[in-house]
Amino acid sequence: MERLAHQEGITVFLTTQYLEEADALADRIGIIDHGRIVAEGTPGQLKAEIGSPTVEVTPADPDVGERLAELLARFGEMRRNGRGSITVQLPGGEAQLAEIVRLLDQAELRVETLQLHQPSLDDVFLAKTGRKLEGSGDGAPAEAPAQTRRRRRRRGR
Repeated sequence: MERLAHQEGITVFLTTQYLEEADALADRIGIIDHGRIVAEGTPGQLKAEIGSPTVEVTPADPDVGERLAELLARFGEMRRNGRGSITVQLPGGEAQLAEIVRLLDQAELRVETLQLHQPSLDDVFLAKTGRKLEGSGDGAPAEAPAQTRRRRRRRGR
């Protein structure tokens, strides 16, 4: 498909529920929910629309959760999950990750895990439809498919 689109200049329409595949292959993506296009654009544009990267920090000692929350609150919107982890959105992008690591080190807070999460097309689908797709890692039942489109706009017609 990639060869047909890029080397041969052929327009390819791909319908898939596997958004990683769409992210890798499509120049433009349209997400359809109940027969309506709810989002359209390049993969990068769609991911940028829903927000910045997040970092999830799990402390080595669950008793320091409040202290960790105080430290991370200065970076952006924060939420806790049931496993003792704290996730904070990084409006300044992943460049803030180094600052977080330095701050945790200065506060002598040991962490069990620290994970950076970039927005994905699964995140876009969830934000635009309120549901997750089958195969997105949560075991939820299948939902409406995402339709991806690859097309080249021809100018000067």
